[in-house]
Order: sequence, then C-alpha cells, then structure tokens
Amino acid sequence: MPALGEYFHDDDGSLPEIELRFAQPALLVMALEYLFGLPGACDASRDMACVWSRVHDREEPYRGPQDARRVVSGEIEAFYRLLRAAQVDGCVLPDLGVFVSDEELILNYRMGPQWGESEIGALLRLLARLRKRGAEVAVPWWGESGELAFALALQTASAGLGAAG
Repeated sequence: MPALGEYFHDDDGSLPEIELRFAQPALLVMALEYLFGLPGACDASRDMACVWSRVHDREEPYRGPQDARRVVSGEIEAFYRLLRAAQVDGCVLPDLGVFVSDEELILNYRMGPQWGESEIGALLRLLARLRKRGAEVAVPWWGESGELAFALALQTASAGLGAAG
C-alpha cells in the first residue's frame, strides 16, 4: 500500500476533505446511516444540533442521520456533523467531520499524530466499503500526486476486503 502519512501526520491547521459522491440519493442516505452506525460511533455535535428547514423557514431539531433524506428531498439545508469514536475492524478512528449535501458527503479530518498507520488503514477500508455502497471517492485537496497515491491505496484496501466488505 502506498504511504499516505504526509496527508495525515503534520497538523498544518487545515481540514483536508474526502469527497463521496453518489449517483442516487438513496445511496447517500444509506452511507450516512452506515457511518453513524459503526461500532462506537457517536455524533459529537448532537447536543447542539439544529437544521434549517426550507419548508418552514426556521431552525428545527436535528433528528439523526436519517435527516439526509430531508436534505436530498430539498426539505432542509445541507448540514454538518462530527463523527467521533467510530470503529473500523476494531480500530478507533480520529474524529471525522461529515458535511451532508443533496449529492455528496464530504468528510474532513484534523491532521496530526492521532493518525497512525492503523488509523489510516482503517479509514481506507471504511472508504472502500463506502465505495462498494455506491460512493465515488476523491481527495482533490491532496493534489494530483496525492490523488494517484490515494487511488492506489484505496484499490489495495478494496482488494483486501474481498467478498466480506
């Protein structure tokens, strides 16, 4: 697997993004529910969570990942959540920001020492599983050489999943 540490280890204050695009809105909804359904996963932003209703032109309480259905239907505006303590194959991932729009999920992460090889590998396996669930995955923030390294690493992670992924 290509080394991806340079895209994770040194916290330069940025929040690199991983884009997950879906051809069908239902796949986006299922992907968000999958993310927040991972073992140990919690929504760290839940206590102060509101969404903006386009229908009623006001804030409304956030109901949970199923609110993605309301985004893709146009009922509410896009929203952002913080996924904390999600486990992939027993490895706890560092926090991931999750932006939900009507056509994509955008994950972001804080670079730093919390991203060891185990965490990077677990994230790649998670992304490979989301790809099997209909996501087109891209990392434009990483630049052209980073996109290539990422594509190779994701391909390796996908091959490692086999039929079990």
